[in-house]
Amino acid sequence: MSSEDQVRPYHAKDEARGQEAAEAVAAVLKHAAEKDRVTHAKPPRKQQPKWMLPLGINLGVLAVYLLIAPPSWVVVNPIQGPDMAVQTDMIAATVYLASQAIQAYQMENGRLPSTLAESGRVFEGVDYVRQGDQYQLIAMVGETPVVWDSTRSNDAIVAAAGRRFGGIS
Repeated sequence: MSSEDQVRPYHAKDEARGQEAAEAVAAVLKHAAEKDRVTHAKPPRKQQPKWMLPLGINLGVLAVYLLIAPPSWVVVNPIQGPDMAVQTDMIAATVYLASQAIQAYQMENGRLPSTLAESGRVFEGVDYVRQGDQYQLIAMVGETPVVWDSTRSNDAIVAAAGRRFGGIS
């Protein structure tokens, strides 16, 4: 070996370093472009099976038929509310409880409450009408009023409340 010989590693190429860098950059850019193209490419669309179209049409026709002219087995029976006698007993029991709350308030305070809510409880559907030292409680069952009047006997309401609560006298 002479002093003019250069010692280089076996894998080193000839002196064209600028060309080597350009080729490396071109290879990287080519690889990135190929990867981007594959990433953004849409996969081919699957074809719908042939049996799906007739099935969809038949189900659509069945749904429209059931919507327009439902047979008897499709119609659900609505839940029936309680009959008028039971509703009347329930409202009468509520009116009775409101009257008891008013009487308890009157015993504690020595006067009638100015509103039903002042008696300490709220009774839905019961109206309180105060007239001096007397009062009325009015509730409606459909078109029929249930009235508690403090000036007269309310035996019908007490009896209905007794049926509801089981033995009020």
